[in-house]
Amino acid sequence: RIMTTPTSIIILGITGIFVLSIAFFKWPRWAIAGIIITKPIIDLTWHYYVLPEINFLKIYASFFVVLGVLYIVIHHLRNMQHTINWLWLLFLLLNFLSIFIITDSTIWIDKIDYFLRITSGIVVFILFMQLFSFKKDKVFVVLIFIGAGVCSILIWLIPVLLGKPIFSNDPLRRIIGPYHDFWNFMFYGTQVVFTCLALLAVVGKNRVGRARNMIMKLGHYLNKKKILSIILWFLIIIGIFMIYKCYTKAGWVTLSVCLFIWFLLRKKYIVAVVIPVFIVLFISITPFSNEFQRTFSNEIEYYINGSESKDDVFRGRLSRWEKGMLDFNKAPVMNKLFGIEKTEVNPENDYLRVLWDNGIIGFIVFLALLGVTGYLLIKAYAKNKDPVTLLGIIIWIMYLLHSIGSYPMLYPAFQWFMWGIIGFVLSDKTNRVESSD
Repeated sequence: RIMTTPTSIIILGITGIFVLSIAFFKWPRWAIAGIIITKPIIDLTWHYYVLPEINFLKIYASFFVVLGVLYIVIHHLRNMQHTINWLWLLFLLLNFLSIFIITDSTIWIDKIDYFLRITSGIVVFILFMQLFSFKKDKVFVVLIFIGAGVCSILIWLIPVLLGKPIFSNDPLRRIIGPYHDFWNFMFYGTQVVFTCLALLAVVGKNRVGRARNMIMKLGHYLNKKKILSIILWFLIIIGIFMIYKCYTKAGWVTLSVCLFIWFLLRKKYIVAVVIPVFIVLFISITPFSNEFQRTFSNEIEYYINGSESKDDVFRGRLSRWEKGMLDFNKAPVMNKLFGIEKTEVNPENDYLRVLWDNGIIGFIVFLALLGVTGYLLIKAYAKNKDPVTLLGIIIWIMYLLHSIGSYPMLYPAFQWFMWGIIGFVLSDKTNRVESSD
């Protein structure tokens, strides 16, 4: 339900923007941490609109991008020689061409919003690469994203404990809380699970760098890290439960695959083997088997029993993908190369979105960006076996999987998590591959 923003909230928002603007240039690391941690809280204002097309979420995310660009131009414009930066800039150029020149049917405010969403990736990548030290700030950076996830967990958990959860209207009865949909809980639940696993691994090896005193003091009050470990495992369990109760195919598959890869690459082979076995047993037991069949009912009926319409597979995405590709194949050669007009088909697939919006050339650059990123992360992990580097790989895999049925590149929180951690990992000079190479 769209609501007009009360004057008191507008004043509070303007004051907050003013304070954050000052803090961003005086204490940028802490300002970035504050912006990321409070994002799940700001998401609660999705139905408050300042203007007909602008709500607080758009203002908040755009504000971060604009401040980030200004900071980079003032302080780090000369430090742009990383290979990923050049791929990002080329990808942004192609998006600018597509959004502002090729596409005429979209109103300008939506074009700007669309472009800023994509731009947030490179902004966060550069900020985390330049402002944080991989050797000294591991705990601090991981705690930033745990903090954001904890905010979302509280927003999910408190109504559940009070017996007042807010459910979706679909047959699966997902818990969506006060958010627009269940995506926030699914995403932040996954974020909490793997950041907590990373922090457990980092603290377990005492590789805490600049945050050593913070953790040691915390450990002193928490019985030398034992209670800290209990808290982290509690958050992991709650995060997994949140993802489960979202009844989302992408969430279930991504969590299962990423947990398996995490423990496999961490050389926890017994746990890695137990995970698929547990999943098979889990979906074989009532009532969990019923919930699994209900969640994947359309796919089971179509691919196994042959009694379901293709229009219902992946919530209608399969038919839309085919229809959209037919439209793309009919487009003129120049449009195929650089992007076609926005169509009525909504693919809910980042790969097809990039192909249709940016054309074959943009799609190749997009794949190169993802490919080089994955290569650098895997190369870095092969060298240092660091759990935070592995966290970067896990987020990269999350993006590859989520992009099949969603637009994670258009979600600022996902962009901040993915490119923030990746930029942080590659801030280590031993992990860098410069353009001169």
